[in-house]
Amino acid sequence: MLGGAADAALRRAGRLAAGWVRSSPDDLAALGRSVAVVREAAAEAGRDPAALRIVCRGPVRVRAAGLPDRAPLTGSVEEIRGDFARLAGQGVTELFLDLNFDPEVTGPDADPARSMERALAALEAFAPRG
Repeated sequence: MLGGAADAALRRAGRLAAGWVRSSPDDLAALGRSVAVVREAAAEAGRDPAALRIVCRGPVRVRAAGLPDRAPLTGSVEEIRGDFARLAGQGVTELFLDLNFDPEVTGPDADPARSMERALAALEAFAPRG
């Protein structure tokens, strides 16, 4: 697995690696373009683009539903679950939910006990079902 955001890094992941890992701070709206670059480079190298793993490390922020200008993976549990399908539609094969970028969980003023409660609630809410 290789990471990187520059086109050269994306193409290298497609040519050489088992897949690509997206960085948490990257814009999720631009993810599909990056996946396309990785898969195109794989095809040009004679590799099967569908065999590549595309891992998205996504910053999650559980909040109230219906926020205006809601970013992907931000909002209610139901809204965030809906984002899973949209990410899969952009080519993501695996999703790593990352709470480290939520200031309410990891910020300097965050209460450690409350942060642990929020993290455990997110784990329960997003755990695979069935």
